[in-house]
Order: sequence, then structure tokens, then C-alpha cells
Amino acid sequence: MVSSSRRALVEPLSRYDRLIEIGVGDRPEVARRLADRGREVVAVDIDIGDRVRAAAAESRDGTLRVTQGDVLALADESDRQATPEPLSFPADAVYACNLPAELQRPTVDLAERLDAACLFTTLGFEEPTVRVRRRSVGEATLYVAREGTDIDGGTHRR
Repeated sequence: MVSSSRRALVEPLSRYDRLIEIGVGDRPEVARRLADRGREVVAVDIDIGDRVRAAAAESRDGTLRVTQGDVLALADESDRQATPEPLSFPADAVYACNLPAELQRPTVDLAERLDAACLFTTLGFEEPTVRVRRRSVGEATLYVAREGTDIDGGTHRR
């Protein structure tokens, strides 16, 4: 069962066509729902859970893919050992659910490296450690650390 706060994230994230989820772990709900809406999602984690692998296998047309990777390495432009797929994926947005404080800066750095929007929720008891704009989404607070731009200069899909 997907929590109402995670379910609430799907709508604002579905504005983007191509997304990268950082730290998916074994909770594929948001990525799966985005893929069901026809969005392309690459779910990244150091340790990919079985439920996420199963969700990717079931996704239509490969709209949900998983890859093992470390956001610290992916954010580091000098690290050539980083997982290649997220860096070659033309992402419109990088997002994370329950992003711990120590991974917020690298997640924003990765979004900057990819010229993508960056949105996340925290563990709830932590305040963001990076500059953000707060947005209430249902029971959750969505933190927008970086806006994406479209060809008309708007702040949504490219």
C-alpha cells in the first residue's frame, strides 16, 4: 500500500517527462505510478530491492528502469566510475522521497549536472540543508531545490 504523502507526489512530478528517483530502495510506488502515466523513470539506489526490480520488469515499454548507483559518485563530475545510465539519461527532474540531510546536496548537484529540476521530501523530522522553495502537497511538503525550464522559459516539462 502506498502512503497518502507518497501518492500526493505523483501529480506534481508527472509534469516532467523523464525523471530520476534517487534512493528508491524497495519502494517503487511513486516511480511505478509515474511510469503508469507514461513518464520515463530511472530508479537509482546503492541496493535495489526486489519489489523495485519486479515493478521495472512489469512496466510497459520499459518506462521504469532500475540501476545501481551512488548519488555521491553520480554528483561528482570528476568521478568517471559513476553509473553511466543516469548520466546519459536526458532527465527533466531528479527527485527523492524521504531524502536524508546528507544526500540533499549531492542530489541537487546531480540535478545541476544534468540541468534538471530537483524535488524531494525529507524524513519529516529534518529540515532541508539546501536552499529550497516549500510546496504543500496533500499531507506532505515537497521541497523544490531547482526548477526545470521548458523551451518557453516556463518552469515545468522540457
